[in-house]
Amino acid sequence: MKNLLLKTDANMKARKVILFTRRFPYFKTEAFLEAEINILAEAFDEVVIFPSEISEEVRPILANVKVEKEFSKHFQNKKKRILQTIFSSFFWDTLWKYKSKINSADSFKHIFQFSSSVIAYKTYFKNYEFSESDLLYTYWFTEATKAFIDLKKTKKFKLVSRAHRYDIYEGLPSTPAFWPFRKDVLEKIDKLYSISENGKNYMETKYKVYNKIKVSKLGVFDKGKTAPQNVENEISFVSVSRIDPMKRVQLIADSIVNFAKLNPEKKITWIHFGDGKERENIKNSIPVLSNLKAQLNGAIQNTQIYKYYEENPVSIFINLSSSEGIPVSIMEAQSFGIPVIATDVGGSGEIVQNETGKLLSANPSVSDVNLAINQILSENLSRQEIKKFWNLNFNAQTNYENFVNDLKSEVFLDEK
Repeated sequence: MKNLLLKTDANMKARKVILFTRRFPYFKTEAFLEAEINILAEAFDEVVIFPSEISEEVRPILANVKVEKEFSKHFQNKKKRILQTIFSSFFWDTLWKYKSKINSADSFKHIFQFSSSVIAYKTYFKNYEFSESDLLYTYWFTEATKAFIDLKKTKKFKLVSRAHRYDIYEGLPSTPAFWPFRKDVLEKIDKLYSISENGKNYMETKYKVYNKIKVSKLGVFDKGKTAPQNVENEISFVSVSRIDPMKRVQLIADSIVNFAKLNPEKKITWIHFGDGKERENIKNSIPVLSNLKAQLNGAIQNTQIYKYYEENPVSIFINLSSSEGIPVSIMEAQSFGIPVIATDVGGSGEIVQNETGKLLSANPSVSDVNLAINQILSENLSRQEIKKFWNLNFNAQTNYENFVNDLKSEVFLDEK
């Protein structure tokens, strides 16, 4: 890999990245880390992962990536954590500091859970031997980041974090009303990497901290394929997300049903990849139409989605979420040259532009979605141009190489 292997320079110190995740490499979540982890591992001598939750299901990782399981046992000991939190001055100080924001049971619960997680990290890692050349990387800009900001008072290490959606935007139906200590953490962290310009602008505007946040977009790898196009009078839609109210999968279903009713001469297919409690209810809401085939699959591996794109025609990818960072699912679709319809929330406007699809308002109607479908079908967007846009903006190889090089040039500047 170009410009990455600074570790081969005999004059450079050994470098280690200590990565804090929720579940990765366990379960199926944090799938976007699968693209990033190998480039991190290639660029640094060692990567150590501390997930807060583990399972029997583990994804393959490179030889120099080590997974520490003991912390998860500590973190998942809920009874002990409750007692530690109740008798902790940190919790009561936090409660007092944010007493004006406590207007419901949910806001109290949020402070309690936040404090409990911070205490869990600080308790476990206060005796951990960090090296001055270690880079601590919290994959989410939440409790772990606050904990290591506090530990930086007595320990020497570099600290960076990523910020996505849930850990950026406040006060949305799908996000906390507020994040405690945000301005303090922003001022003291070595660097925060937002996955979108929108997220960076949001935090800088809200907290007036301008010198700590950089944009580092996520990405997916090129599979070297373009999704086949439909034959005449056949239209196929794909959507990919978990099924919960924020993702508005029911609105996707209603829109496609409406489109099918208005176009009885067309053979229409809708495939959804992703699971959730409302999957059966959405299935049952779809009427039997002679020209519509709808299939709601459960959660599957990304590799199966790629295989579907390689082997099946896809006319349009649809995402109608009420809140987003920048959806990796859209990056995946664009990497196969598939046009996209999406709502203008979070950073979605940075990936869905005129040459790649149609950007709807944050709260579109069924008729708005249908208008966008007809526009895309009539414009016959170039799949090569869509793929070109993806390659310039969301290619994992480029984005993660740039990210790693930035870690070395910015975070380790004092070592050169």
